[in-house]
Amino acid sequence: MSYARRSLRTVLLIAVVILFVGMVGARRAPATSPRQPLPMSHKRHLDKQMKCRACHQGVEGEAMASFPTLADCMDCHKTPQGQEPAEPEVRVFAARGQELSWVLLNRLPGHVYFSHAAHVTLGRVKCEACHRDMSKVDQAPIEADVHLDMSACVACHRDGNASLDCLACHK
Repeated sequence: MSYARRSLRTVLLIAVVILFVGMVGARRAPATSPRQPLPMSHKRHLDKQMKCRACHQGVEGEAMASFPTLADCMDCHKTPQGQEPAEPEVRVFAARGQELSWVLLNRLPGHVYFSHAAHVTLGRVKCEACHRDMSKVDQAPIEADVHLDMSACVACHRDGNASLDCLACHK
């Protein structure tokens, strides 16, 4: 076997090992569940006819959707909004002048580019196509609500006749 062939086989073997280790590592659950700053109920907010973009701004025009800031929450919660025992907690953050530190649960590898704006605005993809049905979630999520892997993305792109060009998502 020639040197060039052995080198190619070695490079391919290393690439397969790196991909395997990356896939296994990406699927491991965190050692402990993260604690969100508030026991926020998506269900309660959506029952009041609020839209996702009311709290997750940027979803239509930017790559990343934001998390609600304390000011966003205080727009509605300056005064009590019901009988939920945890609802006053947001005003405790405000009294301390402490911003909400939401824990990001969905992470993509650094070589993957995803744009909420492209999917939501151009592709007209509904939030629940990638995220679970948040109208049934009665607490702030503590685990990723979508399994992010290439096979799911490719299947969705095929179903929606979207680009399958590798460079559309991989940088």
